[in-house]
Amino acid sequence: MKNLYTGAATALALALSASPASAAEFMFDFTTSAPLFGPPVSGSGIFTTSDTAQTVAGNTAFSILSITGMVNGSAITVLMGAGFGAGGTYGNYFTTGPGFLDGSGTRFFTASGLDVRFFLQSSGTPRQYRVNTFGTVGSSNFVNATSSPIAAAVPEPSTWAMLILGFGLIGAAVRNGKRTVKTRLTYA
Repeated sequence: MKNLYTGAATALALALSASPASAAEFMFDFTTSAPLFGPPVSGSGIFTTSDTAQTVAGNTAFSILSITGMVNGSAITVLMGAGFGAGGTYGNYFTTGPGFLDGSGTRFFTASGLDVRFFLQSSGTPRQYRVNTFGTVGSSNFVNATSSPIAAAVPEPSTWAMLILGFGLIGAAVRNGKRTVKTRLTYA
């Protein structure tokens, strides 16, 4: 029985250690501060990034894996750029430097067919971001842009259940391991 508990505890530990690392998430929003041409633009959403840091243009950066949100009332549907199809000139990096996007920026599409290019235009103070849109009506706008990290999620009930089960199995294995066999010696 002891081997059963030990085996179950080992299997649980291996399963938990094999789970993938969670990605980081950052909220963003932008609104037109100075239109250059075309209609103003506004948007908000979430960048999901890898947890593997790399250096890009002297800043610590994380690859943007996906993006969700809205631009001018239309849902963001496809992230484009390096490794994501056409438009490979876009780096799709979220940086921890002075600006959260670099000059390469990020490119994505919305459900209404809007092609959006969002990038750091100027590294002066304050940082100046720009959003260019292409579609039925194109535009180019300097935007006020902000970004902030999203707090880590609370574990799901199934995660708590696995944790409690694991502790129970370990406790049972320890309890059963402490049993000793008493022998009685008799002399004739």
